[in-house]
Amino acid sequence: MTVEIHEGLGSLPTDVRELWAGLVTSGGYNPSLHPSWLGSTLTAWGLSRSTRVAVVRQADTVAVIPFLIRRRTLMGLPLHALELASNVFCYHAEIICSGSLEAALAEFLRDRNLPSWDVFRADNVVSGGPTQQAMRAVNMFAGISSRAGERSPYTLIDRDWTAYLATRAKKVRANVLRSQRMMKEAGETGMIWFESNSDVRRLLDDMLQIETRSWKADAGVAIIAGTPQCEYYQQLLPWLADIGALVANVLYIKEQPCAYTLCAAWQGWIGQLKTSFVAELRDAGSRVMHCSLERAFQRGGREYDFLGDVAPHKTRWADSIRPHEDLWAFSKGLRGRLLARLKTFADRRYERRRQAQAAAAQQAEQGESS
Repeated sequence: MTVEIHEGLGSLPTDVRELWAGLVTSGGYNPSLHPSWLGSTLTAWGLSRSTRVAVVRQADTVAVIPFLIRRRTLMGLPLHALELASNVFCYHAEIICSGSLEAALAEFLRDRNLPSWDVFRADNVVSGGPTQQAMRAVNMFAGISSRAGERSPYTLIDRDWTAYLATRAKKVRANVLRSQRMMKEAGETGMIWFESNSDVRRLLDDMLQIETRSWKADAGVAIIAGTPQCEYYQQLLPWLADIGALVANVLYIKEQPCAYTLCAAWQGWIGQLKTSFVAELRDAGSRVMHCSLERAFQRGGREYDFLGDVAPHKTRWADSIRPHEDLWAFSKGLRGRLLARLKTFADRRYERRRQAQAAAAQQAEQGESS
């Protein structure tokens, strides 16, 4: 088995980029792991040059592992972290591999050209997925710490829209009609779909305008021009449009953009990347949401994925949850064993704090209802 490590995404050889893209496509991986998508992510956050890409090959096995070496701390103690580049931001993270991932991962971790590391980190990997199983199986770590990640709602598309809508709660179905009526009364002047490259500039402008007028602006989580998050969408949207994967809709009230839903379509998977609405028109958010869902059913997709974590506006439409976890795997040796124990202590403290916060929130909710 051989391991080759390439420095920086910009200088990545064409054959390696094509191999990487081909593995993502043929292996059914989430498109956010594609070199063009992940490249947009890393470029936006200024990490493209510091990213390294390992290619592991042996007979019927080939793996492509983009990674970063970063300085981290654990309860104030500095450590060298070997991290999957997908940790920066991606959906349903996995190590891309055809063949034995366990063997490829072991070879990668023992490669002499790899900088020394204290912990190998894989964030937001699918629980029970190939990466999680390989990390648990490979005999390369002093200990592995797991912390619950996102629980992403999704629904399978296995019937037509009318039949699916009939399975939703009465309140949800009534809300569809209500949002249509309320937006008509508010002065709805159109619902425009954006799918081509010529649409990208207007789509991004409309998104930014809606974000600045949404609740997210006050919460400090809106997309703002000049930020890495905005740069991410500026990099990503043209590529999605080029490959026919862009599916976005914007609702206009009195000719002004008031709500949007941004999706990516890939091999029958439709993922909702972002949605927002102006603060004073909550029903606008409901309207673009159910229109986006209806469009997915009309396209003949296999799954509508709400991505991110659970939220009421997602779970009312979803039938299933896809759990994820963040894994910290510590190097063998005394230092690794000590760090693993320290992480176990930190996780227990975190879980106690999380449970206390959840109990306080539940108590406050009960107090309000009474």
